[in-house]
Amino acid sequence: MRLRWFVLLAVALGVLPACEKKGIRVAQPEGAVAGEQAKAGAFLAYEHAIRIALGEHDAIPVRIAAVRDACADERFGACSLLSLEQDSGRYPDGRIVVRIVPAGVEPLVRLAAEGGASRSRKTSAEDLAQAVADNAKQRELLARQRATFEELQMRKDLAVADRLALARELTALDVQLDTAEQESAQQRRRIETNRLTIDFTAPSPDSGNSRIGNVLRNLGDSFGEGVADAIEYVGYLLPFLVLGFPLLLLMRWLWRRATRPRGSRS
Repeated sequence: MRLRWFVLLAVALGVLPACEKKGIRVAQPEGAVAGEQAKAGAFLAYEHAIRIALGEHDAIPVRIAAVRDACADERFGACSLLSLEQDSGRYPDGRIVVRIVPAGVEPLVRLAAEGGASRSRKTSAEDLAQAVADNAKQRELLARQRATFEELQMRKDLAVADRLALARELTALDVQLDTAEQESAQQRRRIETNRLTIDFTAPSPDSGNSRIGNVLRNLGDSFGEGVADAIEYVGYLLPFLVLGFPLLLLMRWLWRRATRPRGSRS
């Protein structure tokens, strides 16, 4: 009895690697995609795109809702929902885009891929080093200008008109500084988090019969096109038949005349 179990175990262990070698993959629900964190001194904004195929078309809303709830609850770390799309038509699909901390990318993708399998994955990064440097220079310049205007505003010999002009300039500088600070915060957010786009696909409800249905619907058109092609081919061949048949008869007569015995010629 023990020998039988050992044989079965050996066969199972031998079959699994063979399946892998032949390219047979069992659908793995995790579809792991690791988050990326820029190294110190680097200003890289990482983005991930993954496409997940689900076995049933009605599973798309369930998976999207699960990802959305996990992001809203920040189950895997700080997360923000950027966009959400869903189409429940004949070819159902869906998309959800979030921004999440690098450590949360893998568990969130694993949650999204439950009951399905990842079909494609892509990770890319945008280098924000120049944009960050330009923003820092702009904020530094604006801060120096503001300090200069504040010093001028402290002078007691300024006329009222000059004080009003400085106040307007300071207000304009404050607006520019706020805009630059917001841009800097957005850059830091892009560097410290990952943008994750998850596309869901599923077979249509009538996918099993779609090919037969398409063939039957196109049968009349295919038959008409075939008849038209046949008539066109016949039209091309008719001139060759009309001109070629007499030529063949002439060649046959000449051949028979040339090969006829001399005694039988008149």
